[in-house]
Amino acid sequence: MSKKGKSFLLLGVLLVVFFLGLIIAHGAETSGGKVDVDRLLLSTDDNYTLSVKLWRPKTATAKTPAPGIILVPGGNASLEYMSSTALELARRGYVTMAIDPYTIGRSEVAPSTPNLGTTYALSYLQALDYVDATKIGLGGWSAGVGRVSGAIYNADKTIKAGVQAVLNIGAGAFFALDVDVNQGTFIGRFDNTYGRGVDRQVDINTAKAFISVVGKDRVEFGTWYGDLANGKGRVLYSGFTGHILELVSKSFISSACDFFDTALAPGNGVSNFIFGWKEFGTLLAMATLIAAMIVLCNMLLQLAYFAPVFNRNEKAVLKANSKSWIMWALFGVSVIFGALITKTAVYNGQMLLNKTKFLQIANVNGFVFWLICLSAFSLALLVARLFLDKSIDRSSLKAHLQISTQSLGRTVVLSIAGILFAYIMVSLADQFFTISPRIWKVQMNILNPKRFALFLIYFPCYLIPMLIINYMQTSSYYIEENKRLSTFLVWASNTLPALLFVIYVYGSIFIKGVTPITNAAMSRANGTMLDAVILMIPISFIAAHFYRKTKNFYFPAILNSMLFAWLAVCTDLITYLA
Repeated sequence: MSKKGKSFLLLGVLLVVFFLGLIIAHGAETSGGKVDVDRLLLSTDDNYTLSVKLWRPKTATAKTPAPGIILVPGGNASLEYMSSTALELARRGYVTMAIDPYTIGRSEVAPSTPNLGTTYALSYLQALDYVDATKIGLGGWSAGVGRVSGAIYNADKTIKAGVQAVLNIGAGAFFALDVDVNQGTFIGRFDNTYGRGVDRQVDINTAKAFISVVGKDRVEFGTWYGDLANGKGRVLYSGFTGHILELVSKSFISSACDFFDTALAPGNGVSNFIFGWKEFGTLLAMATLIAAMIVLCNMLLQLAYFAPVFNRNEKAVLKANSKSWIMWALFGVSVIFGALITKTAVYNGQMLLNKTKFLQIANVNGFVFWLICLSAFSLALLVARLFLDKSIDRSSLKAHLQISTQSLGRTVVLSIAGILFAYIMVSLADQFFTISPRIWKVQMNILNPKRFALFLIYFPCYLIPMLIINYMQTSSYYIEENKRLSTFLVWASNTLPALLFVIYVYGSIFIKGVTPITNAAMSRANGTMLDAVILMIPISFIAAHFYRKTKNFYFPAILNSMLFAWLAVCTDLITYLA
């Protein structure tokens, strides 16, 4: 078989696996056809669009209405975060709705309100004829706890009719016993955003917020306190999990099912769990789609039209020496700097770039600013390298930057083709399977017009630092005789700063029982770096692979910037600007 034929075969296999992943995930979400799943855009009473996903068991009809549950994500999270919990609750007979709060995902940008659309979602769910409006439960994760609290009260501070159960996930404390609604709280043993009211993170069952309500010195996990019949029931759950991981952990999802079975209405007796297949399917779809994008770009590079993408200037191809102590020293210094600057750069970057008024995604602003800091440090290292390493060919460094207009144009076209291919596949996944491929918390979502405009704004914000970083990496880590080492060095230089910070955060909780995350700066940095650790795997491979293939560092920088910008703007909370 020819090389071209092998490429077509590989692309075909990857696309088959991509759709197989979607079929697996969709099969889990629909419980093998026993649950209907729909994506909806609702026009709310506030005259805004609210994006929701609805899981309806086929046993829920107008003649046999089922209890209803609303799940609300927190922070910058979209409704897909709640999908594993939602599908398991739907399998147990509950009509379950997850929402994109206003300004998140596909929902419209709206002024900041305590509930961000949850109030309308509650009214909408109760109005469905196949939902028992007298048996409604709500669950909020992280900042979603506040969004749920803002939706369940009447004007006189009493609980709205029909709301019988509220579950706090990863945040919040018990309502006082004079609030007539059964309530549960789940806090992971390594939940890095909690830590309030306890000396150590692992001692959450002695936190004042819990023991003061139930009147005990210690709250036993999974034990109910108070009178459930009168809405006075309170229960605390925990598990061997963390803040984000808990949403895909059996310890939490089984706790959620137990909570609503007890506090809201008994389920239909289903006891097994299949949400892992949903997570596996979406992960498989995303991983193979990125691989397919790389294969497609490799195939396009074989076309004569893209011949200018290849850099034929031998003088521009820099080669590093794996035995050079200077290379290893600068590598170590850059990694350590990246880890140490994380907390400061992410938080202050949000504060600074938010003031521009057009960079409207705070979490992304922090990451962009972190990349800017890394780029500036890289340039400083280059200057130091020129002084320390007299063997550097300065004319080659200059030639490395040069690119013709034709080559740059074809490079941009190739990058657009790769990203457009991936986006079309994601659109098909959404249209036919109601699923957005994701790996844990990194999601490929379709863009509404507002988010597409933000993609165009953030693309150059990623491109500039990535061009600098790719230039430095290809100038420092390209080792002709050891291509695997070259790829590893690119991956390590990209990933280790983020990974070291995450290890510091979770290592502190694991070893000391104390979370270093006690403020917004640490929390934002942790979430940002978790994204980075996941994304740097494909990003680093793309950078190393396509430079090795084309000797054109502009191409992987542009392609990666487009990929990063898309994944950054597709779901995160947009700052409302009046």
